[in-house]
Amino acid sequence: MNRSSIARFVILAALAALATACGKDSGDGKDMARKTPVTVAQATREQVDAVEITVGRLEAVASPALSAETSGRVVRLLVDGGSSVKKGQVLAELDGEPQRLAVASARATVERLTALLANQQRTVQRYQELRSKAVSESMLEEAIAQQSARQAELNDARARLAEAEYRLDRTRVRSPADATVERRLISVGDYVSPGTPIVTIVGKGQLRAVLPFPERLSGQLRPGLAVTLDQPARPGKPIIGTITEVRPMVGTNNRAFEALVQLPAESDWPPGGTLNARVVLASREGVVVPTASVVRRPAGEVVYVVSGDKVAERKVTVGIRDAKRAEILTGIEPGETVVVSGAGFLTDGALVAVPRPADGRKP
Repeated sequence: MNRSSIARFVILAALAALATACGKDSGDGKDMARKTPVTVAQATREQVDAVEITVGRLEAVASPALSAETSGRVVRLLVDGGSSVKKGQVLAELDGEPQRLAVASARATVERLTALLANQQRTVQRYQELRSKAVSESMLEEAIAQQSARQAELNDARARLAEAEYRLDRTRVRSPADATVERRLISVGDYVSPGTPIVTIVGKGQLRAVLPFPERLSGQLRPGLAVTLDQPARPGKPIIGTITEVRPMVGTNNRAFEALVQLPAESDWPPGGTLNARVVLASREGVVVPTASVVRRPAGEVVYVVSGDKVAERKVTVGIRDAKRAEILTGIEPGETVVVSGAGFLTDGALVAVPRPADGRKP
């Protein structure tokens, strides 16, 4: 065989091999075209929670108003709405000059009457010593009566001094307990009299969350359920509380319900703000699959179980469900492989292409 014949033979052999390879690729392509690419996951047994989320408000159980106990013009305000205060902390100061003058006058009266009483006591003592010689019984009795009168006057003066000192002390308005100032009701320069409200405060442990819920949950909401509260202004600092009371919402037509949650005494959240609440209505162990695995069909909800390169359609009963997980009450057993992505394109018996893990093991 000459060189040209050998060259033609090699070229023909190469073309034949290329045609065979193309034929195989074409066949595999047709086979792959019939398989739907999917992702899968295994059904597992986990704890599932029935969770309800709502947006509520924070309110004070009681917000007493601290009022002025004496008259005067406001000269200093040391707090504003939202301020945290300690027991005994000064919140406002009034002009106390009239009260200081009254204290000085009352103290002078006490000193004067103390001196007069001491002088009268010496007189009575002297009369008692001279009673048998130069002092009559009537003079002694009169001296004793004057001593009693001086004592009564001194007692009255001391009471007036105590009252004046009390009014002077009340020119400084103090917090009666650890609390949060809810509102300030006066301004510097205002003239107040006894009974004029100065500020309203909310004591520690006197805050509660009011959470609205739809009527369908009325049978599931009950006192004692745990609630996780989170305030948008303080992300990452949740408070755990419990429902203390469930009551109908007054004045509404939607028959909704409110749950009340008492906040711990150490919480320092300001009243009047909004908050997010997460309530766990029920908790149990069950078979769980990704929520995307559950597909709705005319016959109901189904899950596609993978066996080899085919799937079997299983009708399922779904229990607790959220955005990521769905509890399967019937139809699926733990450990079975179910289709996640691509489940909506499948039918019973469909061929699927499942990507192999990086380690080469079967998915």
